[in-house]
Amino acid sequence: MNQTKKITQGAMMLAIMGALIIIDRMMGYFFDVFVVLIVPIIIILYSSMNTLKDGAILSVGILIIAFLLGNFQITYLIYVPVGIVTGLSYAYGVFRNFDKRTLMIIAIATYVLGEIVATFVVYPLLGFPVSQMLAEYMEAINQSSSITGFNYSEVFSMAGFDLAKMIGVIYVISTIITGAMEGFLIHVLSVAFLKRFKIKDLGRTNIYEVKGNKTLSYIALLMTSMIFIPRYVDNEVVYYVCTIASILGGIILFYYGYIFLILYGVLVLRRNVGAFVVILSLFIPSLIVLIIILGFLYGTGPLRTYLEKKVAETRNLNNKE
Repeated sequence: MNQTKKITQGAMMLAIMGALIIIDRMMGYFFDVFVVLIVPIIIILYSSMNTLKDGAILSVGILIIAFLLGNFQITYLIYVPVGIVTGLSYAYGVFRNFDKRTLMIIAIATYVLGEIVATFVVYPLLGFPVSQMLAEYMEAINQSSSITGFNYSEVFSMAGFDLAKMIGVIYVISTIITGAMEGFLIHVLSVAFLKRFKIKDLGRTNIYEVKGNKTLSYIALLMTSMIFIPRYVDNEVVYYVCTIASILGGIILFYYGYIFLILYGVLVLRRNVGAFVVILSLFIPSLIVLIIILGFLYGTGPLRTYLEKKVAETRNLNNKE
């Protein structure tokens, strides 16, 4: 690509970012979360069309524009650098021809790390300590209990959990999940735009191609089983670490279980039962345990082998016909 066209594209993308930030300022920073999510996508597109070095130069321009035009708004101050790291890391993966799964992991991992650093390091430095936010959540729950007459603390105590500690755990988990969702959204949009502008076609991902990772499944099972440790160890650090790890492990296995249910419904029952079972599990918590078990069996191999046999049988039957 010639130098003039490269400079024109870079200037146009900076102009787009500047216009979005100014519009966001005029709207009282109502759309700042959406604006910062555009940052990595712009960097990915521009870097993929040119070079990683060009993407880095554009990143510096975006950083300056975001800080100056954004009037040092906290959201821009924190998440624009995160978006730049994600964009450049993802673009590097595109240049190295990483598969879509690896690119998705890059996007999710960088944003999760960014959310954790922002929440537990940067926000406290700016005068928003986590302890203060958790105290406000606890106060809101207590006020709700006094109004409705439903004692949340008592319910959690009956289940063997301390409500105040669980709020902290939920806060950490929600931070991680938020970062994961943002990273996944960036991945999906990047794949779509790269194909739409004919920069690079990363191909489609068939859900049948999503195979479980045996090592990750065993690690996730170990993490999930850590839920029982806090009952025997009276230490706050152990409590938080084990509880957070067990929930994350359960989420991983639940994800594998959900994939198995979808594939089993489509390939064996010829019906989409996966979504129905997951929705049903919201009302019958014991089903969550069942989905986690199925997820472990799918991730470690047995249920995956079973599905592959079913697919092979179906193909043989179609060939005979």
